[in-house]
Amino acid sequence: MAGQIERRTFLAASAASLVQGAAQELRAAVIGVGIRGAELLRQVMRQENVKVAAICDIDAEARERALAAAGRDAPQAFTDYRQVLDRSDVDAVIIATPCDLHAEMAAASLDAGKHVYCEKPLGITPEQVELVWNVARRSAAVFQIGQQLRYFPALREAIRRLQEERVIGEIFAVKAQRHSTPVEPDKRRPRPEWYLDVKRSGDLIVENAVHNLDACNWIVGDHPVAACGEGGTYLPRRIPAGGAMMDGFSVQYSYANGVHVAYSQYVFHPRGLSRLPNGQWYSIFGERGAVWLTHDDAHLYRMHESGEPMALLPDWVKKAQENAMEEFFAAIREKRRPFAGIEVAATAALTAILGREAIYRKRQMSWKDLGVAIP
Repeated sequence: MAGQIERRTFLAASAASLVQGAAQELRAAVIGVGIRGAELLRQVMRQENVKVAAICDIDAEARERALAAAGRDAPQAFTDYRQVLDRSDVDAVIIATPCDLHAEMAAASLDAGKHVYCEKPLGITPEQVELVWNVARRSAAVFQIGQQLRYFPALREAIRRLQEERVIGEIFAVKAQRHSTPVEPDKRRPRPEWYLDVKRSGDLIVENAVHNLDACNWIVGDHPVAACGEGGTYLPRRIPAGGAMMDGFSVQYSYANGVHVAYSQYVFHPRGLSRLPNGQWYSIFGERGAVWLTHDDAHLYRMHESGEPMALLPDWVKKAQENAMEEFFAAIREKRRPFAGIEVAATAALTAILGREAIYRKRQMSWKDLGVAIP
């Protein structure tokens, strides 16, 4: 089929990219090496011709674990990220600190001439988002946001077929969810204080749902113009939205092209409720049918056909792995914009913030209400 990703083409392009960049060694610093930062450090260590030059964290135990993990490269240790930015032997920084620090550190890193891979969200307030937006737009450095769903091959191919091949024609609506069953109290992993503090994490919709909301924007091909929603904390007792991290909310987004998105995230979905599947998925409805999409598969349901749906993805695409970190260093070497650059970063964060504010204020909020001049 014309335009479809072919496995040999994909592999040839990947191999060519590796050969092209093989001569250039890049030196990276990881700022923030908690749970997520430690995983990103492991990803950096797997990259061809990339060395870890610095590790930065205020937590001594986390810092020492990271230094040991990166022992092959003998990185220097720091507690102040600004000292990392002063170093001439650092080409790129990976930022995986608490959410409220992302914008400050990303903007400072870009101003220092460093390439930046920043964990999502870009910021937890419109002002933070605008800060990085303005700096990134004038910087020659590569900026990539950790909206890693953009680097899932299955999602890329499924959304390409929705948009380029128009497998369901015009898209009318999207129903998406991220539901889970509560973890039993004795099996819960401890969360850092910043995560549970909504003034630092931005609440569940900004810290967590920003991935799924970005996928919705990607499917629609735009950002929303308005939102309304409801939510709060329900377990173990009810707390109004804004007082503690929400464990349940639903948001309705409207888009300029007439598409509307209904998104829900409930952390109290019964395990046995099979009539409404648990987990993360997207139902995309259009003029000729619907597509059921997950992060590793996609099926087409034609409007007037019964029986088994049509599989949209070849097996090799479904099995292919996310490659966000590889793409980051490739973008640096090839001097190009990454797939998930500042535009994706800003619109994803603002979409989540828009939904949060609609929930908190109990009224419809418009994109213009955020006060950020982003197209």
